[in-house]
Amino acid sequence: DSAIAGMTFRVDRIADALERNPILVTALNPAIGYEKAAAIAKKAYRERRPVLEVALEDSGLDAKTLKQLLDPAALTKGGMHTGTGGG
Repeated sequence: DSAIAGMTFRVDRIADALERNPILVTALNPAIGYEKAAAIAKKAYRERRPVLEVALEDSGLDAKTLKQLLDPAALTKGGMHTGTGGG
């Protein structure tokens, strides 16, 4: 209990790591296909850039759709997320 009580988290570093995690692109597979999503993951990882940033350049999807598809909180709920309000 005492170890957990004194624990602190660097929320900024956690968010940064999450934004760069290549696993996020799996949510793009239904929208852009596996090959394109994999290419985005590889580029983001290679260039150490957020997945969203690279996806904006290379996916052909708009920012609103990408933000919905790549929302980590929504992804933890399971199911398919189309980015169009469906689910």
